[in-house]
Amino acid sequence: MAESLVVSAPATSANLGPGFDVLAAALDLTNAVVITRRRGPLVVRVIGEGAGDLPEDASNLICRALLEGLESLDDLEIECRNRIPLGRGLGSSAATVCAGLVAANALGGLRWSPAELLARAARAEGHADNAAACLTGGIVAVGAGHTTIRLEVPRSLAFLAAIPGEKVSTADARQALPTEIPRSDATATLANGIRLVLALTQGQLDDLPAVLEDWIHEPYRGPLVPGLSAQRGLVGTHGCLGVTISGSGPTTLMWCREEDFADLEAAATGVLADVGCQTRLQPVRIAQTGVRARWTTPGDAPRLERSIG
Repeated sequence: MAESLVVSAPATSANLGPGFDVLAAALDLTNAVVITRRRGPLVVRVIGEGAGDLPEDASNLICRALLEGLESLDDLEIECRNRIPLGRGLGSSAATVCAGLVAANALGGLRWSPAELLARAARAEGHADNAAACLTGGIVAVGAGHTTIRLEVPRSLAFLAAIPGEKVSTADARQALPTEIPRSDATATLANGIRLVLALTQGQLDDLPAVLEDWIHEPYRGPLVPGLSAQRGLVGTHGCLGVTISGSGPTTLMWCREEDFADLEAAATGVLADVGCQTRLQPVRIAQTGVRARWTTPGDAPRLERSIG
């Protein structure tokens, strides 16, 4: 029987308010890629998010990532099982790039180190925050040279993601940013970023409402996010600890404790309906593991335990 490589990669949310291009969280919403070796030309199938829109040939991003380490994609059958919405600020491209690189590492026996995987992913993405969280899991801070620190945060921390029907391209969201910002905005955001890290690592979740505000990117991207003001009106009620734009948007994360999911979801449903927003609400938790790969043979369950990376 043909052996398949199964790679799972989590969604990610970058910036987390005042952590612009530095902080990111891995979320427990995952894509899976199943790659099977067999004789014949390349076959690509897309199931779920992006089916009918994403290319099913060598131009697919998963194939471009695989070619970072493989000379040819002949004799491969690739099935992309996508659950991460596209163009919504949830790191769908980072998940694809990271899954492809980890798959190339395994299929080609390349022995790329975690640091090299991140460097390659960052080059493909143009920035390292989403890729670092996707590869590592948890909440991470990324510094110079792609150095990554994983923050130990309370397991009770969770998010209610508000996912609009509209897409926003990363390029458009970047264009919304000014070329210069006032020094006072930069210093206030830096202070909040430091306070946010301290609140998370010290388990002081009740401090979050005071430290999630940003003045570098969210004021300029806010107009692209449906229902943002309505969501922010919930802060301090129904367990809502704050609201941040996820990556380049338009998805937002309403921060909460896991125990408050039901109450917050009911309240958010009401306020979004009041302002006429067609927005899907998705409870998400922090993914404790990043990209994972395993070999599997149909009908041979124990093989699932052979994990790579």
